[in-house]
Amino acid sequence: METKPRNPVWSRDELILALDLYVRTRGNPTGEDFEAVDEVSAILNKMHRIMGNATGETLRNRNGVYLKVMNFRSSDPHYLDQGKVGMERGNKLEGVIWREYAGDPVKLATDAQAIRATILAADDAALSQHPLEPPYEGEEGGVILAMHKHYERDRKLVREKLKAAKAEGPLVCEVCAFDFEAAYGKLGAGYIEVHHVKPVHTLKPGSKVKLSDLALLCANCHRMVHRTRTLNELSLLINMRNTLVGKPAWSG
Repeated sequence: METKPRNPVWSRDELILALDLYVRTRGNPTGEDFEAVDEVSAILNKMHRIMGNATGETLRNRNGVYLKVMNFRSSDPHYLDQGKVGMERGNKLEGVIWREYAGDPVKLATDAQAIRATILAADDAALSQHPLEPPYEGEEGGVILAMHKHYERDRKLVREKLKAAKAEGPLVCEVCAFDFEAAYGKLGAGYIEVHHVKPVHTLKPGSKVKLSDLALLCANCHRMVHRTRTLNELSLLINMRNTLVGKPAWSG
């Protein structure tokens, strides 16, 4: 007897959208809110398509989204203080997400909107042909980073960016000024990584990525910028550290 594959475990991005819905419906979505539940269901299914995951009738459908939203009751003190007990089923990440956003509804709404906008702006038909890569361990996870990497792997864009940069001088990291050729000789000649500067959720459907949207980074800074979110933040961190240890600040 053939068994159907189980639906994937809910990811961080999905749980942020579920918690955002929980907060917007004050922890009690009713029939009047099912339009919002269906909206989240549609967004999550699109996310799974662009991530290259198989979708089916039960994957993040209305019932599944509703039940996941209700799972947050087990972390909600306002609900528990009434002597009620929330659903015990779920995963540990739900509690982590709740604690992260507890008392900061603005951050929750902002992050949820960024995830929604990223998914809605994505061309799922084109992306599904080349499933997005999962993030490195420790990086900001989910569809936003995966979309960033998709743009950064566009070979035509990368070639054009490198060509333009070479015309102006050596290929050096725009944050720490590391030069692969200077460090590794011929082995490092022409090598550097390309980072997509603009948050992908700000890109409108069909918009083209410009060379000015791309930055040249060494591998280390590229990893770190996905944790600090902006080049300026990373540059400030490096300059502060170098000042403390007595090294000259980077000019990048």
